Amino acid sequence: MEWLEGKQNVLCITGAGLSTESGLADYRGNNGSYHRGHKPMIHDQFMGSEYQRQRYWGRGMVGWRNFDTAQPNDGHYALASLEQNRRIGVTLEDSPDFYPEHSDAYLFSSGQRQVTIITQNVDSLHRRAGSTHVTELHGRTDRLECMTCGHQRDRNGFHAELETLNHAWLQDALQQLEDTEQRPDGDALLKNDNYQDLIVPSCPRCGDGFFKPRVVFFGDTVPKHRVHRCAAAVEAADGILVVGSSLAVYSAYRHVRAAHTQGTPIAILNVGETRAELEGLECLKIEAPAGPTLSLVAKYFDDNKTARKSQ
Repeated sequence: MEWLEGKQNVLCITGAGLSTESGLADYRGNNGSYHRGHKPMIHDQFMGSEYQRQRYWGRGMVGWRNFDTAQPNDGHYALASLEQNRRIGVTLEDSPDFYPEHSDAYLFSSGQRQVTIITQNVDSLHRRAGSTHVTELHGRTDRLECMTCGHQRDRNGFHAELETLNHAWLQDALQQLEDTEQRPDGDALLKNDNYQDLIVPSCPRCGDGFFKPRVVFFGDTVPKHRVHRCAAAVEAADGILVVGSSLAVYSAYRHVRAAHTQGTPIAILNVGETRAELEGLECLKIEAPAGPTLSLVAKYFDDNKTARKSQ
């Protein structure tokens, strides 16, 4: 609470450690998927191999069900409350550099841009909890895009089509599950590794393009417009609050390091050591679960707001 007091433009950076409290697995936490030998999908594998795409969608037919039904937890709702009470959030001058190339969205800009949360997560739980100014650094996995013509579609509709086309295959896979452990990003470990016969729908608009989730797979790079937007938000911030991230991934760590370079105060709420500590960045470290801690902070400011109104 004291760290937030007096600050007007606090930017929040969140990671998988926040969503683990919603039952979603992470890659790099203390008990993350990496430590148990799980290898995530690599961008070049997905783009260059039809078999790897069949494998991805086959495993996803099983794993996506649990991933998609996860609900926001107390930490997500607390951050939404802090945004509504203007305890977190950065206001900056808008720029065409913050939008994809050839996008006309900047034409409808008010001239200012707000950024409250930069999240490494692709689960959309911040938006579902009510946060409105969220930059999803690595994209969102519930939307798909054709790699030939750019046509987009909802992932749930795509999965319904997948399941209809591969009903017998799916029933066999469900009966032979290797384990029931949730894996990151809607993946699942299957005993049946025969994916050659899996039918994956092509794009209905162009006819032969294949769909990819609108996420940054491992080995890919964050789009430049998103990097520019995040960098500008960091520059405008008077405090950086990191929640549930080890900062092992450079795409997020680069912004924390930039804040340190410009002398912006940094607070980290995370269970386990982070890259910022390992590299000696000055910060306030709070070793505690995100949900309960953020709930106490949000309640404190809610109570203060109520008390001021009653005076």
